[in-house]
Amino acid sequence: MEKSILVTNVDGLLFTHETFIEPHRSWFKRAIEKTGDDSLNKWIGKKDYFLGVNEAMKKLMPNATEKERTTQAREWYQKAVVNYIKSHPETVKREIAQKLISLKDKYKIILVTTNTQDYIGAILKTAQLEGVYEDIIASKIEEEPNKEDLIKELIKRHGKPKYYLTGKIEDSINQIFKRLETKVLGINQVKEL
Repeated sequence: MEKSILVTNVDGLLFTHETFIEPHRSWFKRAIEKTGDDSLNKWIGKKDYFLGVNEAMKKLMPNATEKERTTQAREWYQKAVVNYIKSHPETVKREIAQKLISLKDKYKIILVTTNTQDYIGAILKTAQLEGVYEDIIASKIEEEPNKEDLIKELIKRHGKPKYYLTGKIEDSINQIFKRLETKVLGINQVKEL
């Protein structure tokens, strides 16, 4: 019998939200320091923050292509996430990882993440969470994060998932899964699986 597909994110589920938000803040602080442009502060924590990333990177790398700037910006950020996990191992939610591993007989467990393909492996390895997922669908480092494209790739590879387990119940990706009639579960509903 084919196993049902259980998709998860990592932010708020396997890691506390600060694992990703603190490197985000420090990325902008670094960009402000290097450019001398305090107006970049307005992008910290915004949903459309990548507009601010683009603005900063044009100042930091004026002669680079858009892909080169995006690649460099995402690389700096992802390295900061890895370093944050090294410095703050308490941000890893091991009990949820163990629960996911225990569900592998029942579900095909897949990660969909806007973290980049180049770094999600390093993030999971640093947190000692390798082996939780059967497949990982992640962003390309040279492209801005696009949740709809990631879900299209998920469906192309595996079909429509039965469940999406998330640590961020207010995330925009949840609405995409709901349109697909995938049941969205918050971290406190993991017992239902």
